[in-house]
Amino acid sequence: MRKPLIVANWKMNKNVDEALTFLHQILDELPDYDREEVGIAPQAFAIYPMMKAVSQTPLQIIGQNAASKCNGAYTGEISVRDLAAMGVNYVMLGHAERREIFKESNRTINQKLLTALREGVRPIVCTNGEQKMVGQHNSCYSIFRQLDNVLTGVPVSQVTRIVFSFEPTDAIGTGKHADLETAEHGCHLLRQEIGQRYGSQIANQVRILYGGSVNPNNIRLLMAASDIDGVLIGRASLDADSFIQMMNYQQMALAQVM
Repeated sequence: MRKPLIVANWKMNKNVDEALTFLHQILDELPDYDREEVGIAPQAFAIYPMMKAVSQTPLQIIGQNAASKCNGAYTGEISVRDLAAMGVNYVMLGHAERREIFKESNRTINQKLLTALREGVRPIVCTNGEQKMVGQHNSCYSIFRQLDNVLTGVPVSQVTRIVFSFEPTDAIGTGKHADLETAEHGCHLLRQEIGQRYGSQIANQVRILYGGSVNPNNIRLLMAASDIDGVLIGRASLDADSFIQMMNYQQMALAQVM
């Protein structure tokens, strides 16, 4: 069984005071960890105070990015080794905004991935493509090319430690509602590709997230899809009430049935 993973990606939002206030609003509403895992990816300077605030809870504080080097003369970079020393268990790598705005290549992301695995931090590897192309022949070529290059040198034994995500680029940060068919099909093809590379047993253990304008209105439909094991939530995760609804999507579904 693949445990669902709900991740808030705050991007460049919320200072430390705002982040801690948010935590106080949601911590008593966290779902049962045996049933679901929840994480928040804040700005880097907020990670340490947030880690202290959640130390007695199952909430994961996640790095939004990290360097391929662990130390040295790399001004402004974030060391994955130091994230690990703080107790951070996950780091996001290769988000579409990192690729587009900061021109990160697949090779760069591959080096970051190898470093994260070596330092014991689980990578959340983001893949992306155009939503309108996903259902067409060879539609996921660019996604699979990303996967091929990013996974270079990763031992088979380490693949199940990686969390993958599928993000249609035209649904990221646009407020455009996620297309269920596109989301499900993209995640299915991603799992299928992992299976062709590493075998179905590994593919069936890997968690695959969907990202792209996820909100309280569509999360339950997305999470009902067999190949979607979680979500990356952007702007809708900035509001505490909205995030509480989304991280408790299973209880919302049960309440509706009753």
